[in-house]
Amino acid sequence: MARRTYDHMLERMNKDFIACKIRSGDMETSMRSKRNVLDIEESKARTTKETKLQSKNIFDNLMKNIEKEQRDRQERILELQRCIANKEESVKRRIER
Repeated sequence: MARRTYDHMLERMNKDFIACKIRSGDMETSMRSKRNVLDIEESKARTTKETKLQSKNIFDNLMKNIEKEQRDRQERILELQRCIANKEESVKRRIER
């Protein structure tokens, strides 16, 4: 009777071991699949982040260029106004002479 019980327990443990191995294999396959999906999504997220940073840098550089062009334009306008004022002053002096 004890031998039968022992054989039954051994057989049951072998069945459980095989079932656990099968479940473990399925879990590993699932984990590999999900790991691949995770890697792909991380790659997409990284690419998106890089694109956003590049776009931000381009935008910032564009805004700096626009500001610089506006300053240069204002400086040229002021320079032209000074030149006109000097010429007008020169003409006034000539007329006075």
